[in-house]
Amino acid sequence: MHHEPATVSTPLLQRLSTRLTLLLLAVVAVLAGATAVLLWRGLDALLLGPDGGAAVLEGADPEAVGAVVRSTLINLAVVVAVTLVAAAAFSRALLAEPIAQLTGATRALAAGERDVRLPVRDRSELGELADSFNTMAAALAEAQDRLEARVAARTAELRALLELSNTIAMTTELQPLLAAVLDRLDDVGGVAAADVWERTADGGWTRLAARGTGLPEAPRGEGPTDGVDGDRLTLVLRVRDRVVGVLRVRATRASPGGPAWDDERRRLAGGVAAQAAVAIENVRLYERARDEATDEARRHLARELHDSVSQAIYAIVLTTHAAQQRAERDPQRVNEALDTVVELAEAALAEMRALIFELRPEALADVGLVGALDRQLDGLELRHGLETQRDLGTEPDLPFAAKQVLLRVVQEALHNVVKHARASRVDVRVRVGDGRLQVRVADDGVGFDAGASFPGHLGHTSMRERLAALGGRVRLQSRPGAGTVIEAEVPLAAAAGDAAGDGAGDPS
Repeated sequence: MHHEPATVSTPLLQRLSTRLTLLLLAVVAVLAGATAVLLWRGLDALLLGPDGGAAVLEGADPEAVGAVVRSTLINLAVVVAVTLVAAAAFSRALLAEPIAQLTGATRALAAGERDVRLPVRDRSELGELADSFNTMAAALAEAQDRLEARVAARTAELRALLELSNTIAMTTELQPLLAAVLDRLDDVGGVAAADVWERTADGGWTRLAARGTGLPEAPRGEGPTDGVDGDRLTLVLRVRDRVVGVLRVRATRASPGGPAWDDERRRLAGGVAAQAAVAIENVRLYERARDEATDEARRHLARELHDSVSQAIYAIVLTTHAAQQRAERDPQRVNEALDTVVELAEAALAEMRALIFELRPEALADVGLVGALDRQLDGLELRHGLETQRDLGTEPDLPFAAKQVLLRVVQEALHNVVKHARASRVDVRVRVGDGRLQVRVADDGVGFDAGASFPGHLGHTSMRERLAALGGRVRLQSRPGAGTVIEAEVPLAAAAGDAAGDGAGDPS
């Protein structure tokens, strides 16, 4: 609300300048009149004799003349003093007190007292100033109320968007996310219908979520743009300048005294649209990552089955056919062939168990860390023909999450041995002491320069990050021709505290 300055014609007698002029004229008139009266009385006393007759000034008594002059001056001083006191009191009531009140009210308003007001006693300039002050104070209070209301509304909007962002960050299911997005549109107010469409790979559109009726069946055109068409608002959903979809909203009514979609409502809807775009993109990225991880796991399983289990089964088939042929020609050697079949079948079974364990890390809860390391080393011997030496001790008292980390570290170390070391022997040792658990993996491979970039350095980075989360560390020692040693350590107390803080535990 804007207040225009008022132009008021103050009556002549109520003007401050008129009153001050009249006061000054009154003081001058009083002083002039008193001076004239006193001078007249003094001269009269000097001119008349003691008997009331005429007297001559030359022969007058000097003492009498002096007494008359002193009396006149004293009386004149008293009249001047009384006149000035009366004028000061009148000017104080007329000018000083209103100005002091205005100064005090201004300071109070500056200090935050919104309800301070001045009394308007008359229509003088000071009265008009007091009235203008009151109008200004009311306007400031009204403006502050509007500002606080806007701040509260903006805070509520940001809180709602933050809650929506948290929901998007914690949920990977698209429908609950879009339902939350449409719920947030209720904060805009006056929404009759809304829907969310996604741009497909072939350039078409598919509807992901809808609420209410009255919107067209599909977005029009190849590329919709942000805009308002009557009571309908269209907002394009973009992620990194790439169109991922469109949000359409239909309003039930216009805002009071304005269009259906004013700037404020469009801004609120735009914030919700931005969150909808992020939700769609996050879910699609998660789905792609999940599909790629599944495909990679299938390819890994296919390679392992082809390189180990399928070869063993193929050998079993060949050996069985040979045993069938020998059964007719040399029955005594059939048992030897059958023993070979049994050995191959047992090896294939062990290999299959190792693969299943890799695919099901939750089996760690069943066999423990020591059992899991045993199976890893068994698989290493079967699949790659490496000699293993193990000193694993008893099962350490560690949380499940810490055991998972240590198992992954050992798996990464053994993977590097197979892929890069060209080793014939691997030693694995587990030690617990001084409040720490140490796992040591050593091979007799070709080694490398640990100070330079080396094969498997990304895996080493992964080891360090995993152990750092438990307050642990990893040390790597190697040189060309001298093999490689990896030592991983975790403090038992820190590992237990970290797992407890994360809510980790035995999944069983």
